[in-house]
Amino acid sequence: MNKPIKLFDDWAKKDKDKGMEKNHSFSVKKMINLIPERIQKEPFSFIDIGCGNGWVVKKIQKRKNCIKAVGIDGSKNMIKKAIENDKKSEYLKLDIENMKYKVSFDIVFSMEVFYYFKKPNNVLKYIYQNILNKKGCLILGIDHYLENKSSLTWGKELGLDIHSLSINEWKNKVKKTGFSNIKTYQFGSMPNWSGTYVIYAEKN
Repeated sequence: MNKPIKLFDDWAKKDKDKGMEKNHSFSVKKMINLIPERIQKEPFSFIDIGCGNGWVVKKIQKRKNCIKAVGIDGSKNMIKKAIENDKKSEYLKLDIENMKYKVSFDIVFSMEVFYYFKKPNNVLKYIYQNILNKKGCLILGIDHYLENKSSLTWGKELGLDIHSLSINEWKNKVKKTGFSNIKTYQFGSMPNWSGTYVIYAEKN
């Protein structure tokens, strides 16, 4: 088992997922508000990559036109909690970096996962080619980035080798994958915290 998955398995056992939900709620609300009206006014599908205990999936599943809501995660304990907390959505334990999952969605959402991946470029490419529908959108949230100085100790504190990239480096990864109409935001900024860096992008 790789180190990040083991970490999140342990956090689930200790109910730390509840703290993650609480701490991310402001930024996630802002991220959800980025979903275009053109998508939401029609029947739409949604997937959360690195869904944790499924709280975002459960929230989206309740929306009027949501016809399919799926969460995937590498942590079996997080997926177990998600299934226990939400009987209406679908949850799958998958190795996200080596996915064979090929189901298309209108909205691909991911919060606080990508910098744990060994090769985030490959995951972005897989999403673009196999997961996201044409005219669909990607909404990606990242708290650990070079400009957010207070986050730069996390790798050492957690004992993990994580990607410490700049805002522009993350944006360029998305752009080079082929995404268009890229927009970036920083939500929840405060003293000593630069906020969640959010990338919105579309597949044409």
